[in-house]
Amino acid sequence: MAVEFKAPEIPVPHRVIFLGASTAGWFEASAEDRREKVLPRMKRLFADWSDMGAKVLATLDDDLFMVGEPSTPDFTWYLIFEVPDQRTIAAMIQCVRQEIDGVRLDRYMRLEARTGRPFFLLES
Repeated sequence: MAVEFKAPEIPVPHRVIFLGASTAGWFEASAEDRREKVLPRMKRLFADWSDMGAKVLATLDDDLFMVGEPSTPDFTWYLIFEVPDQRTIAAMIQCVRQEIDGVRLDRYMRLEARTGRPFFLLES
């Protein structure tokens, strides 16, 4: 069966995947700091993203078969969102840099955003 490839369009809302990994800061933090500071700050980050109009489509944490700081691949968790525009994507990344309640999440994690579109053979 022939499949026709159409030139890609930039859909709105934007599909974005955030690739994340814990860094040395996470592994060097005490269990208490992770539990009392870092994880609550991450939870607030995700609530802030939702307030910006970001809608979670899927998540994946591939820590079932690895332990320790990521090396190859460079990321261990993946968050897929639909967002209204590219400014929102940039603002979502900026939230990680902001110090709130004494915590800057970029001291504990790396985060990278990639934007694209749904895969045409699986989603129309």
